[in-house]
Formats: sequence, C-alpha cells, structure tokens
Amino acid sequence: MKRNILNLGFGLLSVFLFFSCVDENDDIYVSYGVIRNVTSGNNYEILTDKGNTLAVTKSYTSQDIEDDKRVLVNYEILSDKDKSKKIYEVQVNGFYQLLSKPLVNESFILQDEDARRDSIGNDPFIRINSRFGGDYLNIDFELFHSQHVDKKHMINLIYDDTRASADTVYLTLRHNAYGEVIGKGGVYLYEAWGRCSFKISDLLPEGVTSKPVKLTWTQYGHNYEAKEYSDSGVFKKNGNVGDDYVMKAMLNDFIEVK
Repeated sequence: MKRNILNLGFGLLSVFLFFSCVDENDDIYVSYGVIRNVTSGNNYEILTDKGNTLAVTKSYTSQDIEDDKRVLVNYEILSDKDKSKKIYEVQVNGFYQLLSKPLVNESFILQDEDARRDSIGNDPFIRINSRFGGDYLNIDFELFHSQHVDKKHMINLIYDDTRASADTVYLTLRHNAYGEVIGKGGVYLYEAWGRCSFKISDLLPEGVTSKPVKLTWTQYGHNYEAKEYSDSGVFKKNGNVGDDYVMKAMLNDFIEVK
C-alpha cells in the first residue's frame, strides 16, 4: 500500500487536535526546532523548522538545555524582536525531547547482516504519520507497548546507501519492540505514541537542492498481520517550511524510545 502524504503534511490522527503556528494569532505555539547558542537556562535560541529564531528569555522546563538538542517546544511569543529576520522573543513553557540520532547505512547492516538486522528489528507499527520540516523528516508513530517505563523500544531510520546514485533516496523506518508485539502473549499491551526526527538534508549531494524520498515501514494490517507500507514525497533543501500543523497535546503524553 502506498500513500502520498510526505509532501502534503501529516496523515492526521483523529485523537489529536492540530493548530497553526506563528502565522496565526494563538497565545501558545508548538514547533519543532533545534536548540543553539546556549548561555544559560534562561538565555538560548531555538531555530524552528519554519526558519524562525526563538530568542528565549524565560524558560520553565526541567529538561537540560543543550546546544543541538532536537525538541518539540511549547512557547509564548513575548515580542517581535526583529520580525523582518523572523526573530521572536519567547517564553518556553516546556519541551518534548525528540529521538534524533544518526541514520544507519544499509551497507553497515550488510557487513553482519543476520545479527544487525535482528538487533535493529522489523516489528510492526500501528501507524505512522510523517512530514518534512527544515532539514528533517519528522515522524509520529503509534505502536503497542506494555507502558513499563524501563521497557524502551528502539527506533532507527535506515538509509539505503547501496542505491546512493539513484534518483530517489530510499529510507526504511525500523522498530525493535523487544518482544512486545501482538501474538506473543504474556503481557498486556496498550496503544502508545511517540515521536522521532531524523536529519536527512545531508543525503542530498552538493549542488542538489531537491530529491524524491521513499519511506518504507512495517505496519499491522488486517487481523494484525504485518505488512509493508510505503510513502513518498520530494525533500527540498530550504524549502520544507514545516510547522504548518503539529500536534497540540501534553508534551509528556508520549512514550520514550531509544
């Protein structure tokens, strides 16, 4: 089954509320971004996927503030510090720290295929929703989980570098549930949600500004049978504005993955 949503936005989950960011007159905003220029816990910047710079002057969060940390941030705009340059002075109300780690190359897996494919896993998701934003591919996923806080599933994005010269970038989202899958028995599983974000802009060669991307993953189908799904879109350097719609929800309502 193939769905074309990457270049159109999230395939919306009905259980969430969505709202526009920065361009609307809401009091509170939620944006994907990267922390930078940290000088203190109340003085740092966040570069959002839409290209806005959030100059933080107040921050109410227990999360560590670190340069280059990828976050989904809840904030209020205090003033337009330099609107022509899209710089806003803001108060941060909280973060959701996103799983964001390097891609795994297919060639690395092939060096010890049996062991590494087993470690990375190929367990099904219930569903995923994905979109480009800034330099990133942002993915929201739903899966079955025991809800034990010490039971972290593992998520990886595989880049097929064996087809690096192809016109399309081939990516596969992989999931190791460590036995927490339908049909194994012994543990009651709940529907749970999580977020991850992978930088993919570096996959475009120098001088190339856009490239088609195909994303593949395994998902539960009829009678919980695992099936392969795929999605496609065109990634554009400096052309993926992001932030049009993001999930407006409690930032700690999502499971932690590794």
